[in-house]
Amino acid sequence: MDQKDHDLLQTKDEIFNAFRPIEQLFKIMDTSSVEIYGELTRSYAEVGITLCQIFRQKLDTILTAKSGDTQNDHR
Repeated sequence: MDQKDHDLLQTKDEIFNAFRPIEQLFKIMDTSSVEIYGELTRSYAEVGITLCQIFRQKLDTILTAKSGDTQNDHR
């Protein structure tokens, strides 16, 4: 692995780590009691979790393409 690939991996990890609290919030919302907080909280959580997954996939695709590695390119 050359320095460029290592830098991209490090950048990807830093972005994912910065984004993790948002993702955790949606996971907490997903486990909230429907009786106490209602179904709307769970619906928001589902949307948020899906958006987090899409964000991770898109970021992975962008950084993989930038590194020149087309093996894991899911476009």
